[in-house]
Amino acid sequence: MDILVVTAEIAPYSRATSAGETAAALPKALRGLGHKVTVLSPLWASIDPASKHLARRLVKIEVELEGQKRALPLFEGRSSGGVDLAFLAEETLFPRNASATDTGPETAARWGAFARATIELMKRRDALPEVVHCIGWQTAILPVLMREDPALAAIPTVLTVHDLGAHGRYDRAQLATFGVPEKWWRIDGVEFYGKLSPLKAGIQTASRITTPSPTSAREATESAGGLEGALSARGKALAGILEGVDVSVWNAATDPWLEARFDAMDVAGSPTEKGKSAYGKQRCKSAMQKELGLPVRGDVALVSAIGVATAGSGFDVLADVGTKLLRNDVQIVVVTEPGSDPAIVSRFVALAQRWSDRIAVRHDADQGMVHRALGASDLVIVPSPSAGPNAAAPTESMGGARAMHAHRYGALPIARRTGGVADAVVDCDPRLSSGSGFLWDEDSGDAMLAAIQRGIAAFTQPATFRALQHRVMTIDHSWDRSARLYERLYRSARGQGTREEPGSTASEART
Repeated sequence: MDILVVTAEIAPYSRATSAGETAAALPKALRGLGHKVTVLSPLWASIDPASKHLARRLVKIEVELEGQKRALPLFEGRSSGGVDLAFLAEETLFPRNASATDTGPETAARWGAFARATIELMKRRDALPEVVHCIGWQTAILPVLMREDPALAAIPTVLTVHDLGAHGRYDRAQLATFGVPEKWWRIDGVEFYGKLSPLKAGIQTASRITTPSPTSAREATESAGGLEGALSARGKALAGILEGVDVSVWNAATDPWLEARFDAMDVAGSPTEKGKSAYGKQRCKSAMQKELGLPVRGDVALVSAIGVATAGSGFDVLADVGTKLLRNDVQIVVVTEPGSDPAIVSRFVALAQRWSDRIAVRHDADQGMVHRALGASDLVIVPSPSAGPNAAAPTESMGGARAMHAHRYGALPIARRTGGVADAVVDCDPRLSSGSGFLWDEDSGDAMLAAIQRGIAAFTQPATFRALQHRVMTIDHSWDRSARLYERLYRSARGQGTREEPGSTASEART
């Protein structure tokens, strides 16, 4: 198949969320199955084309925006996995200080121009794609625009949504910015509580909709910030496919950021004399303790929490139980990534000032720090977004992916049993003879604390814990199975044809 993947971000060129990793890893896996795959993304001004070996083409894609012509230069390249890459550039639309996660009213011009330029670019190809896969709300308007274009209307579309809690909402006047006819302004079209919602538009019109795991798909039909009705109405067109991780990137045996590389057999080795371990993971742990100014101890559990710390993300709950947690003999490493709330970060900094020998904080961490923290950690807390009454919608965030990252580095994830985590992690039994992490169910700080304490207690059984580390490192988290499921989904969508326009009397075919 000839597959076009359209995304707002792609690692390592640009990455703001886990969607950026999906946009890189899934096409690579599909290419390995023999498909022709092209990924189209914005060329953010922070990306240096020369350093990324991207060639500028003479052609420019013109779109009309607010009565003015905008010419978007086209850059092309190829990933190390053989995937064709295309980038549309325009510095005022994709400035250096902007992010794919921005949702302000000014982003209507950004994503409207990108969607309309994508339509023009598709029609300029030597051959039309057989499937168009949209990743994220930023590209979700494409199925509507394709439906309105006779040359593209028959091409099946797939929409992957990682975070139902984040989507742009724009005034009705922005219909023209996105190139959407007025007839689509209706409840079963693009209208969402009086606003234009590209995400709802995609849910209504894409041939298939996917989430990053089966559990997250089921949860979405129950709570999706007002979109659960639209998702439920799609029936079998909604699917949850457990995503993998790029094992060439998240690999303790080859990771260039680690103090020492190691594999599952290395982790299963025996400690050296005097209670000290020379194996690679222990060297990574000692190096991290030195880097952060923590006491260098092999006999204490090093527990990390890694991610974007915002209100409702789960980091705030972790901060709530921080004092109780730090009364245990434990070392905590809090690694917050760009986009974190300074107020939440400051709460962890205050804890570190009081418990300087038990907690260290690194904020605005780069990918190198994330990899080093995973390599050093015995346990990794995966903060989970709140499911309380004030939560707008379930957010997948890094959930299942972060848990799988932990496995790849011989660390045991501690997480709430929801979303991708529920499908990627099995709760350990009391004897630690089965399972791959420590899960909690209740959405509360006490439940989180109890799960962390279970993990710390497991660490105090060295031989059993080492066997557990060895077991989780041997789990296959590659994208191979996920890519084959997507391959089947594409073929199903092609067999169905395009979905009927909302409001029509034709019935939708089911898989």
